[in-house]
Amino acid sequence: MLNIFLCEDNESQRNLIENYIEKTITIEDYDIHLRCSTGNPNDILEYIKQHKQVGLYFLDIDLNNDMNGLMLAQNIRQYDPRGFIVFVTTHFEMSYMTFSYQVEAMDFIIKDKPEELHDRIHQCIINAYSRFSSKNNLSHRVFSVKFPDSEMNIPYDDIIFFETAPSHTLVLHTTDSVIEFYGVLRDIEQNLDKRFFRSHRSYIINKDHIETIHPKNKTIVMSNGEICLISSKQIKELLK
Repeated sequence: MLNIFLCEDNESQRNLIENYIEKTITIEDYDIHLRCSTGNPNDILEYIKQHKQVGLYFLDIDLNNDMNGLMLAQNIRQYDPRGFIVFVTTHFEMSYMTFSYQVEAMDFIIKDKPEELHDRIHQCIINAYSRFSSKNNLSHRVFSVKFPDSEMNIPYDDIIFFETAPSHTLVLHTTDSVIEFYGVLRDIEQNLDKRFFRSHRSYIINKDHIETIHPKNKTIVMSNGEICLISSKQIKELLK
């Protein structure tokens, strides 16, 4: 299920957006729930800290709180890196700041255009649900590591990267373990899906776990803090 969160300090605006969201859910008959509608950004953070789920977030920027919508989005990214963030605001001039805050907003909707508000919210829900369903289907895929007397199945979502080891083996780094096994990167690469990328002859990375790319140093920092190499040729391809 995809959860929707709304943070808007103006009660009348919040009620209006709630109504648009509920209408869309009913019309499209999606497996979506409006989980939290509030004027307090901390209510949303408290919920997502406890529940590790992907969400769609409609956020006002000016919340009359110590935490504005951009800061809230930054905090959301710590707990829900794959969530869909939409800003609904009167402050069009602040749209550029979504880039400086590095929150990867899905959309930026201006409240001053009520004729567009309903349609834009409707379309955001459709797009987010489509992308969520696609990712959810992919997340069921697993990578099987076979040993002489056993087999391990690791969900693709949990794989951070593969690397070659000096002992002619491969090392698989996951969110909670490191596994060494016999194999060839070229053979593995052919069977992985589009979220994986051959950054270097010695590395295959999961793009969903990239934290930072350093083109000058030809390195990539992954979600577990480890560093992978990337060749000059592959930098441009990855940045696309």
